[in-house]
Amino acid sequence: PLPKKYAELTFITPTEPFFTAMKVSFMGSMFISMPWILYHIWEFIAPGLKVKEKKVTALFVAFGTLFFLFGGLFCYFLVVPLGLKFLLNYGTTWWKMQVTIGFYFSFVVKMILAFAFAFQTPLIMVLLTKFGVINTIKMKLYRKWAFLGTFGLAAVLTPPDIITQVLLAFPLYGLYEFGIVVSRFFEDPKSRELALKQMQKEAAAKKAAKEAAQRATMARDAKQKAAKKNRKVS
Repeated sequence: PLPKKYAELTFITPTEPFFTAMKVSFMGSMFISMPWILYHIWEFIAPGLKVKEKKVTALFVAFGTLFFLFGGLFCYFLVVPLGLKFLLNYGTTWWKMQVTIGFYFSFVVKMILAFAFAFQTPLIMVLLTKFGVINTIKMKLYRKWAFLGTFGLAAVLTPPDIITQVLLAFPLYGLYEFGIVVSRFFEDPKSRELALKQMQKEAAAKKAAKEAAQRATMARDAKQKAAKKNRKVS
């Protein structure tokens, strides 16, 4: 998805075309053989699972594959063109740009993999909710930390520029919100009710502690004022 005027890629070292071709071959072979690899992984773990666990795992793998592909396609057809367009237009304001095949392949692959794995977020949230590890109430409470965490994760997964980080962070946070909505349908009502009651108790305890601290502060201030008044009278 390079702009037409940069579509003719170059190389700056004699070994760059060879190693880039090797990388392309490796990634292509991994992609083509992935169904075969997943099948054998499933054959290995399936005998140790119960019928219900097999169904959940099979659904998770199926939807995980779809989300993985959708994340990669979303990145390749939307995010990568936007990111490259901004970066190339910004750089060519002062300098002449020549895109090398090594950089282009590395940039595109890193971005696609980052988005493909990031799109697994809702499925992981649903799975954790299904097994009672976390609930949607806590997910909602952790929203601000999730928002900050998406930028931290984007900084690790993407090339070191703010534009590509933002292009990953905002969709990643959107997936977090989507995961909360979907997880609600898989959540055990009893565990949600217990979590809500526990939160209410914790909130009441914090409120009581805050009020007690305020009363103690007011009593201390009143005592200090009374002591000052007595000293003046004496």
